[in-house]
Amino acid sequence: MANRLTRAALLLSALALPFSASGAAGEITDHKRFQLFNYCRPMRLLVEDLSDGASKIGLTKEAIQATAESRLRSARLYDSGASHYLYVNVNVVGRAHSISLEFIKRVRDILSGNTGMATTWDVGSTGTHGGSANYILSLISQRMDKFLVEFLRVNEKACEKRLAPPRARPPEEELPWLKQPPSGAPPRQ
Repeated sequence: MANRLTRAALLLSALALPFSASGAAGEITDHKRFQLFNYCRPMRLLVEDLSDGASKIGLTKEAIQATAESRLRSARLYDSGASHYLYVNVNVVGRAHSISLEFIKRVRDILSGNTGMATTWDVGSTGTHGGSANYILSLISQRMDKFLVEFLRVNEKACEKRLAPPRARPPEEELPWLKQPPSGAPPRQ
């Protein structure tokens, strides 16, 4: 019980952070930015185990993992060793399903200085699947697209720096013998 209360207090404190009136340098004051900002660092992916209902329609944890991970990899945001992560939970009961994606990162309570992991962004849906595992995978793919669009928008400047191709050096730095001799110097032999 105490752990649940501590976690709830930490989450409430973390959510209060964007509304801080201090405006000190480095503080994030925009709510959306707080939810997803992480300097464009890659993240882990955690897919929850599935219920028996999922196997009845041919839905597997591996298929969900592959669907979500491929989206993160294509955006160059996947790192199996990262501390923050995207959590994917899918439940199938009869003809119904629910899908939940949560971005979980380390947050710090500005009042106490305590840190902990908290969900800062989530999206979910429920509906019927018509007996199709592919339908659920397509919904997961759509939720991943929504996450990535918002994540990349919030982290745009940091992602530009991190994901930019390496800058090519001028040819004279690559091949020193291409450097032009100073004017008035005798030509190289």
